[in-house]
Amino acid sequence: MAQSIEFIKDRATKTISAAKQLTTKWTWEEQTPDQMQALLTAIVGNASTTPPVVGQEEITSHAEHTMLAARGAWDSNLDTLHSLTVQGVSMAKNRNRNNAANLAVLSGLSARGTSRAETLTEALAWESAWAKVDPAWVPVTGNTLAIFKPLRKQCADDLQEAYADAQANYRQQAEKLNDMAASLEQVSEAWYADATVVFAAGTAEGDMIRGTVPTTYSPPNHKTPPPASTETDPNKKT
Repeated sequence: MAQSIEFIKDRATKTISAAKQLTTKWTWEEQTPDQMQALLTAIVGNASTTPPVVGQEEITSHAEHTMLAARGAWDSNLDTLHSLTVQGVSMAKNRNRNNAANLAVLSGLSARGTSRAETLTEALAWESAWAKVDPAWVPVTGNTLAIFKPLRKQCADDLQEAYADAQANYRQQAEKLNDMAASLEQVSEAWYADATVVFAAGTAEGDMIRGTVPTTYSPPNHKTPPPASTETDPNKKT
């Protein structure tokens, strides 16, 4: 959206304040100050009510943290899987360098992938070759086929699904927050348009409105990198 959510919240807060000061002389026909406040509260929340109102900002933030935690767990296990694959492939090729039959099975293997998808593909290929060449072979302590196989399946299934679900939920909540903020901004703009017609510049009320409610958003001059939560490619590790 063109304005930041912080600007939208600030403008709405000041719009509501101005609207309350005018209630003895004029009330906007579309929404009362209390109705406008309800729109704002739905975004920012209110801990002092019973029960407390959890705002969409907090819901979205929680969804983002859940997504980042799921991604971290997946990537951590993928890193372990990749390390075990590198060990196994390299040592198996060296161990079977004089065994033409086994080397034919191993020759096409690689462990140079940098993406999530490549890591999973290479791990599956190594797992299959390992089972064919010598499933009982142990490259190093702790790197056995019995350990490797469930780790690969966990990375390919449970952890990947958990991240995909968390990412989808975060995007849904973030979009909802953007929609709510856009609706709130439209209300603020519409109220200001009517209020400044009802109360002309130069009157006490008109000057109060124009002096209280900000109408121009000035984005920061510096550029900041997009947050990690904006990732769109689930196969690219960040």
